[in-house]
Order: sequence, then structure tokens, then C-alpha cells
Amino acid sequence: MSERKYRVEKINYEVLNPFGPSIMTGTIPENIYVQFKDIIEGIVKEKKESHAEKLAGRIEDEWTIGEEYLWQTQVEEFLVSLAQQYGEEVIERYYSNQFHLDSPTDYHKKSKETTQVGCTIVGGWVNEMKSFEYNPLHYHPFCNVTSVFYFSNIDDEFIKEIIAPSNKNPAGAPVDNGTSGDGFLELVYKSTGYFEQGTLRVSPREGMFLLFPSSLLHTVYPFISNKKRLSASFNFILQSNHGVVNFGER
Repeated sequence: MSERKYRVEKINYEVLNPFGPSIMTGTIPENIYVQFKDIIEGIVKEKKESHAEKLAGRIEDEWTIGEEYLWQTQVEEFLVSLAQQYGEEVIERYYSNQFHLDSPTDYHKKSKETTQVGCTIVGGWVNEMKSFEYNPLHYHPFCNVTSVFYFSNIDDEFIKEIIAPSNKNPAGAPVDNGTSGDGFLELVYKSTGYFEQGTLRVSPREGMFLLFPSSLLHTVYPFISNKKRLSASFNFILQSNHGVVNFGER
């Protein structure tokens, strides 16, 4: 486990629990975003190494983010510190929930105080999606946390025409170019039951990010647009002396 400690500063984020797993979402800091976008656009322009064979997507332009692009950049520090913060938040919520309903023992108090989280980036890639491309329902193996960072807005200006335009009232709810779900991400935990939510649909915004367990199923819906849908994703392995996060122990 890495002992290097990174800091997360001036990052606006929140941790959601729409269902079992915790979802971290927030906004890339402006100074990080500028460098991040330059890296991503450079990779797309170079088209150096295809990542398509490693991914489930029905997407033509999927490009590997090699270590050389991130080495000693603010973006690298941001990514590692963000993933570490996610792990720490998950552990904190575990203790908060447990202590709320059960009296903490000295063992649990000491365990909380000595918890550490280390992080390794184990893969990264850019998705430049165009009309009718999509990502089928999938998960990410060989890691325990994954992420997505958006460099496009999926809104009424992005969507040229909704898919199946004659059906503008699916399930009785009216939709338009910005609310149809075309081009959206959907996280799938389980089928929705009574008194619970089983899925979470995400409308991508430029500068937005999400982190979630790599085992959580997710999909991206196709769309029709004159523009490209640009995003980057990274897989992480978090190691900790706390079992709820540690990659190697279950």
C-alpha cells in the first residue's frame, strides 16, 4: 500500500447514496481542468494507442491515457488524491452508520483512528463518442474503483434530435432534447423495488466527475448530435487496512 499522502484542496464534491454503493460527484477545479482538457485533447489528436480492445463500448475512438501523459502533473496528483478521498469517505460512512446503531468498542475506535488508504492508477482512457455510438451495460474488472470526467455538456444544444422522436412521452413523462436521456450515463445497482431506488441516471456536464465502485454496472445511451461526446475514465486500486475498501481481502 502506498504511504504517500495526497491532498484534496478546493474541490467541490459530495458523496451520494442513492442505493448500496457510495457515489462521489463534483466539479474539477478550474486550474486542473485546463491542464486536464489539454491532455485529453492532445491524446485524441494523436490517436496514438487504441484502448478499444480493452473496453465494452461500441465506440470507434477510444484512446489510452499512458503514464507519460500524467507523470508529475497536477492532474495525476488530483486523480490519486480524489480516489483516496473517496475511499476515506466510504470508510467514514461505514463507521458513522455502525456507531449510530451500535456502541463503539475501543477496538473500533482505534481501528478508525489508524485507517489508511493508498491508491494506484491502473488504467485510463478517453472516449470520443459520436452519433449512434453507445456503451452497453458493463463493469470494470481488475480494480475496485472507477471514474468518469466530462468535457462536454449533454443538453438541448448538444442533442440534434432525440432517438425515436415520435415518442416524446415515454412512460407518460414528456421529454425534449435535453431530458430524453440520450447520451446520458446510467448506474445500475438492482431493479427498483418498493421504498428504494435501483438506478441513477446522470446528465453529463462539462467539468463534472463521478467515482464509484468498479463492480457497479453502468451504461451510456446512444444519441444523435453534430458534436462529439468527450470524456475520460480511470480505474484505481485502493488498498487499505480496512476491509470495506481493501482490494485484496474479502
